[in-house]
Amino acid sequence: MKKRYQRIFLQPLLLLIISILLNACSKDDNIQDQARTLLGEDIAVGKGTAQSFIIMNSNGDPERIGFTFTASTLQDLPMHGAMYEIPVPKGNNTMVDHISFDYNAHGHEPPGIYDVPHFDIHFYNISKAERAVIKSNTPEMELLPPPEYVPIDYAAIPGGDPNMGKHWTDTTGAEFHGKPFDKTFIYGSYNGMFIFHEAMVALSYLKTKPNISVPVKQQRKVQVGGYYPTNFSISFDESKQLYTVSMDALQRRIAQ
Repeated sequence: MKKRYQRIFLQPLLLLIISILLNACSKDDNIQDQARTLLGEDIAVGKGTAQSFIIMNSNGDPERIGFTFTASTLQDLPMHGAMYEIPVPKGNNTMVDHISFDYNAHGHEPPGIYDVPHFDIHFYNISKAERAVIKSNTPEMELLPPPEYVPIDYAAIPGGDPNMGKHWTDTTGAEFHGKPFDKTFIYGSYNGMFIFHEAMVALSYLKTKPNISVPVKQQRKVQVGGYYPTNFSISFDESKQLYTVSMDALQRRIAQ
């Protein structure tokens, strides 16, 4: 009889303890998941909003950096274009100092290639103060990084843009071989150093609501140590009406 009472008493107690432990583990998992994602300030962009993010692994190393923006951002875009600055999250330990989300209503050079409405999404590895001194038509703009630091298949576009730098494009890109431009990945330099990565995407392509991941062609050597992207992605979440653009599969590289 005593053993029977013990079973009756102990079984509910055991179930209660298991339930408490499972709930505690679940809460710990949620806390860990939240700790691995850093979110930036939610800012207004046109008729929508945008927010940066960084995804970290369990060791605290960044694996992905990018931002989301609402589908409403693409509504009633300005005829003259616009530039939006997206601050990166606090606690950022990537190479990226800030993100610039720029809409080119009429595109830009080269003619017949990128002269369609599109977004230039710059991930700058330099500060806004350093960008402010960048001028076009200067010796610094034409001073190119040494060949060993130039990404495979990339070539510099003549000239350069103030507050940005010189743009480098993938010469094997479909837009240079008879097909319309939809998306590409750009490198940028100034005064002999690579200073930004850029995802460039046509407005018409964004409206198709893509979900793609594209390999990033690598530099043979890097001038600055840090986390470099090996992929970039563009996606759309129909249920949330939310676009995501990001640099992914970040790998740490040592300066050489």
